[in-house]
Amino acid sequence: MTEARIDGVALDPPGAGTIWHYNDEDVLAVGVWTERCDGRGEDAEPMFAHRVSAAEGIVGVFDGLGGSGAGAACELRDGTRRSGAWVAARLVRYGVLSWFLRGKARTDPAESLRAHLMELLADMPAPAPSKIISRMRRWLPTTMAAAHYRLSGEQAECQVFWVGDSRAYSLSRSGGLQALTRDHTNETDCLEQLLQDPPMTNVICADQEFTIDVHVLLLPLPCVLLCATDGFFGYVDTPAHFEWHLLSTLQASADEREWAERLARQVSGYTGDDASLSLAALGYAGFGELRSHFARRSQEIEAHYRPSHPPAEDTAVRQWRTRTWDEYRPSYERLMPPAVEPV
Repeated sequence: MTEARIDGVALDPPGAGTIWHYNDEDVLAVGVWTERCDGRGEDAEPMFAHRVSAAEGIVGVFDGLGGSGAGAACELRDGTRRSGAWVAARLVRYGVLSWFLRGKARTDPAESLRAHLMELLADMPAPAPSKIISRMRRWLPTTMAAAHYRLSGEQAECQVFWVGDSRAYSLSRSGGLQALTRDHTNETDCLEQLLQDPPMTNVICADQEFTIDVHVLLLPLPCVLLCATDGFFGYVDTPAHFEWHLLSTLQASADEREWAERLARQVSGYTGDDASLSLAALGYAGFGELRSHFARRSQEIEAHYRPSHPPAEDTAVRQWRTRTWDEYRPSYERLMPPAVEPV
């Protein structure tokens, strides 16, 4: 078994990123991968795989943690040195993909995936002991968000897995953008997470225990599943504005390739980080149907949340953000897993 056949292209000018796209058998997918600094990005390439015969697939993203994993972990044949964060994101991507392709576990899939990733991480040689000790230092640290789906009649059976602050979402015309994960941070309010960038309480790494959370749900077809690293959603004014970026670029595009290109250029214009996104639109006859399906929702988002110059005063900006979030929040959080009190 292999990943689904996809068409990809590197965009110009440098920094615009790389995209891929796929369209077949009631599944339309796009991926976007950009680097904040060319050649130094620590997000792995976004993941998409689909089994046509089984009508199931998986999307995922992986964000290597360059702060706690900044130390060099390997040297490529051309002499380029890569950090532990760079290696971790790509190693975990391979691990999630291989776990899916070999059939994954029917019972306790989250523990099965965790054991598989721990085995891969354990095979990496540990770094030499350092005289500098830091509680924040990790060996091969990365986040992960992945959504496995199976098409069944008029619904999609979904299992969402995540570690850290990469996120999975559902996008529908009735509910808009709805989070399917809850960041592993002590701060649970998504607007406050935007303003504070709180530290994570759980990340994948080779030198400490980690957990993989799972959220199981049924979504009516047609629907859109997507995973994104914080480069996409962490630099917008409010959570509502991430949906605006998704739908405004969708409505301006003629096909899935153009949508991916527009998303890549859009995120490169506002983010302060590497950014990656993997998206699967399920149950649509083609791109035209997908775009028309979201036409009214896009108009509503445009009218209510189109990015504009916020008020100049700090107090007014905070009030504007709070008011926007209070209006958007009920639908955004409706499908989220319940909050768990920190241990």
